[in-house]
Amino acid sequence: MAASWALALHRMGSRPSTEPRREERPTAPWTVRHTRFRTVLVTLAVLLPALAIVAPTAAAQTPAPQATELRRQAERLRQEQRLPEALAAYQAVVALEPESFEDRFWVAKLESWTGRLQAAESAFVRLVAERPDDYDSRIALADVRRWRGETAAAREVLEDLRRTHPDDPEVLQRVDALHRAAPPAHWEADLEYFGERLAGGSAAKGATLSLGATPGERLRWRATATLQDKFGRTESRAGGELGLRLTRSFEVAASAFLAPGAEVLPLQTYGLGLSRKVGRHLVLHTDYAFLDYRDAQVHQAGPALELYAGRWLFTGRYRYAATRFAGTAVSVDEHGGSLAVGLLYGPSNLVRIFAAAGGESFTQPSRDLIGRFDAHTVGVAWRHFLAPSFGVEALYAHQYRSDGGDQDSYSLRVLRRW
Repeated sequence: MAASWALALHRMGSRPSTEPRREERPTAPWTVRHTRFRTVLVTLAVLLPALAIVAPTAAAQTPAPQATELRRQAERLRQEQRLPEALAAYQAVVALEPESFEDRFWVAKLESWTGRLQAAESAFVRLVAERPDDYDSRIALADVRRWRGETAAAREVLEDLRRTHPDDPEVLQRVDALHRAAPPAHWEADLEYFGERLAGGSAAKGATLSLGATPGERLRWRATATLQDKFGRTESRAGGELGLRLTRSFEVAASAFLAPGAEVLPLQTYGLGLSRKVGRHLVLHTDYAFLDYRDAQVHQAGPALELYAGRWLFTGRYRYAATRFAGTAVSVDEHGGSLAVGLLYGPSNLVRIFAAAGGESFTQPSRDLIGRFDAHTVGVAWRHFLAPSFGVEALYAHQYRSDGGDQDSYSLRVLRRW
């Protein structure tokens, strides 16, 4: 976007009168003075409203000398690559002229160049809403979203730009970079080791291997296999999840897991979940799960939400569970919930702390956790990508159980994307 500024000088001149001269008549001096006085009054009555309109307009069209000088200074600092100083200068100009689209654009641009990506994205969103056809604001918004790791949102802006600028090299270059960074056939494999230290010194451990893929914009799937050693029994569990994106903001997911011959793990587990994205910052979830143990059946259901506020992530979840043991007609009802606060950094990195109340396990579903006790839990989790395609995730949680014992849960996961 060009940043040249010009001052328009308006000159006012008198136009020759087109009215014929009035015929002069001899008049008494008092009459003349009275007539002249009335003429002045009429002239003022006509001119004052016009002046009230013209004066503010002329003032608005003529930039204030202070803003003009600051703008020149900001342009000079920007050309000299003194970006933080240029940003401060443009912000000072905007404080004097808050309606200036050009200066607000450069504030947002310099914020993106100095790493203030969240503020830059918000500013570009406002600029595009104000001028939907502004090329530079739209392509700058796509850049900021790419740098923040919001690949889908950046692709949406670029695809819209490609419809209006099909042969523009800047747009095509960015679209190609997005395809190279995130190919349509996206695969992910991860291996997780988990463990528990139970009250009385007994321990449990296990591992889970999973493979997932996103073949297109609307479909994703994941296959999972687990091996667990708990209470002296080694059991295995396998299954998967299939997600279908019905619209841009609505997804339905179904899952199924089987553990033949298990006594600690559920023999079979089935789940159904719905997710709805509201705007760009809120995701709502609701899900149902059925767990069939050897001597008990459990129904679980409840809502959850994720709220993204800049670099912060807030999550909340409520879970209701009804358990019916074999040979009984009465079900045991349980309520549980959790809250978490996370800090996002980098494209996909996250640190979060969480607290929960209820009997929910933080590793695998287990027979000893149903209908037996409540627990208050605190924990921390950390996910970090050492490279765009390789990351690690660690979790630790401590449970204070109502049966008098404590439980420590932990896990370490490594994942690979390609």
